[in-house]
Amino acid sequence: MKFHLIFPRWPKLPSQTPFTLPPLGIITVAASLPDHVEASVCDENVQPVNFEGDFDVIGISIMLSCQAPRAYEIAREFRKRGKTVILGGLHVSLRPDEAAQHADSIVTGEVEGLLGQVVQDFRNGSLQKSYSMRGFPDIARIPNPRRDLYNKKRDYVYKGWELVDLVQTSRGCRFNCYPCCVPYLGGRIHRMRPIEHVIADMESSSDLLFIVDNSLEQNVEWEKKVFRSMAGMGKRWVSHPLSPTPEVLELARKAGCWYVYHAIYTISDKIRDRIKMYHDHGIGVEGTILLGMDEHTEDFIKRFIDFLLTVELDLAEFTVLTPFPGTQVYEQMNAEGRIFDTDWNHYNASTVVFQPRLMKPETLQKLYFDAWDSFYAPESQSVKMSKLFLQIYKDRRKDRPERHRDKTAPQVVR
Repeated sequence: MKFHLIFPRWPKLPSQTPFTLPPLGIITVAASLPDHVEASVCDENVQPVNFEGDFDVIGISIMLSCQAPRAYEIAREFRKRGKTVILGGLHVSLRPDEAAQHADSIVTGEVEGLLGQVVQDFRNGSLQKSYSMRGFPDIARIPNPRRDLYNKKRDYVYKGWELVDLVQTSRGCRFNCYPCCVPYLGGRIHRMRPIEHVIADMESSSDLLFIVDNSLEQNVEWEKKVFRSMAGMGKRWVSHPLSPTPEVLELARKAGCWYVYHAIYTISDKIRDRIKMYHDHGIGVEGTILLGMDEHTEDFIKRFIDFLLTVELDLAEFTVLTPFPGTQVYEQMNAEGRIFDTDWNHYNASTVVFQPRLMKPETLQKLYFDAWDSFYAPESQSVKMSKLFLQIYKDRRKDRPERHRDKTAPQVVR
């Protein structure tokens, strides 16, 4: 049986750095399939979909709402050819009734523990219209992803650098941030993978990693355990924010922390101080800047951009508040009748699809583009990114003598 997994193309932010990271979802699904199933993957962001391939089942992962229209097109083309199509991913879990109209079957929630039944039902000719697990799968049974299914050195390279591999040390998030739908899918309980599984996955990955956990900061002891276990691996990695304490940041830097993504949506001395603390520990910061909160005015956003130019961010990525389904934002704005655009193609974090509270939609849209131009006017995004990669080169030169002397494997902290 041949199971082909597809990650549909999606539009990047207009001014975003032009490279693509290898998706984690489809190779984790591939690893979760029964051993007798032959798995293959296609990331449409780097290669075309093979509609004539010799596949029995097509699995399409819709992580982002803006992928949904293209995913439905792909599903339609395969079903015309008599193929069985199964849809899964975050958007499917948030909009199951919609997704079910475009597939032979859908899988909602986390797939581990479900795929054996899905495959068996397909083989028996009794595929159900929908599959969903009650609760969450045992985190200890989640397999390490099938990274062998990618051609990393061909498809995921930027200016000669092989790009990061995505790794996950835990699922779920006890925080409940206003714009985020993760608690809806992953739950409010922080579920940590066995540390030996995490380290084995990292060792099978490239030297650059992106730890995609929604927040390592939600469990300080877990942070420290992960970082101590990574010490000596020679990896360089990116993550979402870390606990702003000297102990955690020192451990993170020793473990190879390269830079962090940090959401910023207001002017705050707390943000300024945190960025300085990261920098003091040799850790860069890319601000993920959210524009369009209800308290944002035109004047505030202009002052906000000026503030960002003073806090010495290494990079900035600007986004527009987007009412993704499953978020508090969506529930509030939908109830208030403020969402005027329901075309999923426009739910790309760069298009205004709602009525802001304190300005016109077209004003917010213009401010979004002005923000990119203003922030990168002194120094281009390409130059700033090159400086971050140069830091890796400097670190490797500094670390090389120590790495040659110490050939021991990294120790797992239990």
